[in-house]
Amino acid sequence: MDLSKGARIAVRQCMNVQSDESVLIITDKGIAKEIPKALFEQSKKITKNVVLKEMIPLERDGQEPPVEISEMMKTPDVLFLVTSRSLSHTDARRNTRKYGVRVASMPKIPISTFVDGGLTADYKEVKENCEKMFDLIKDKESIHLTSENGTDVRLKIGQYILDKDDGIYHKPGSFGNLPGGEVCTAPNKCSTDGVLVIDKMGKYGENIKITIKNGYAIKIEGSDTLKKTVLSLGKDGRNIAEIGIGTNPKAKVIGVILEDEKVYGTVHMALGNNASWGGDCKVSFHDDGIVLKPTLEADGEMLIKDGKWMI
Repeated sequence: MDLSKGARIAVRQCMNVQSDESVLIITDKGIAKEIPKALFEQSKKITKNVVLKEMIPLERDGQEPPVEISEMMKTPDVLFLVTSRSLSHTDARRNTRKYGVRVASMPKIPISTFVDGGLTADYKEVKENCEKMFDLIKDKESIHLTSENGTDVRLKIGQYILDKDDGIYHKPGSFGNLPGGEVCTAPNKCSTDGVLVIDKMGKYGENIKITIKNGYAIKIEGSDTLKKTVLSLGKDGRNIAEIGIGTNPKAKVIGVILEDEKVYGTVHMALGNNASWGGDCKVSFHDDGIVLKPTLEADGEMLIKDGKWMI
């Protein structure tokens, strides 16, 4: 399979790597070796200063990496995190902002994403979609999420940062996922109530029912693995950490959260760490679940109906 198109878009359009810049690619054995190799080769076409570093795979998403890796992450101009566990919601990643590092986090990314998936999108279009949804959401307070599968969740927003993850990371200190394509925030503290029925949640499975009260999951049905993981982390593991809207028309539902959550017309919610949006829940865990055909209202305005944008 030819990964060059997706890798070229990532290096040139998304990260805007320059000839006088340094690039660091961190990976592990849980990722197909062709992926970091493709990013390395495309980066090498622009700059000589490219380093590929392999680390030991971590146990869970949001777990802090070894100190050696944390220190390395502060040093390049551009950083690709191509790992089997997400480093997005770690202090190690957040600290890179202080050093002006441009970061693309690509946890669990598969080869297909480079070939014909979310990385092959026109990121000008993704950016426009993000800006459109961001502008509609930014002054809203009350969110109502429903779906035919039984989801009925109400929450408040506005307390924390509203983020546009458009896949364009050209400014020093900028960060996001690749593939990009979501508008997301953390719900206001203790504001989320209702029932969330997740269609897809990666390794945790499908059709997972989460009952939520005052911002915390109080019951998890349909995934013993998720229930065990969350309960092992205490109350913070049950925190409703994020709500996000997918904006990438090339992203596909493939069973990998990194791409699934970017699919245009979907909504995702997460449990665990919300520090990336300014929250105070810093548990070493953050995992998202997808609602495939959501209906989303903001202050009574219909933004999405059964997975179709109404704006």
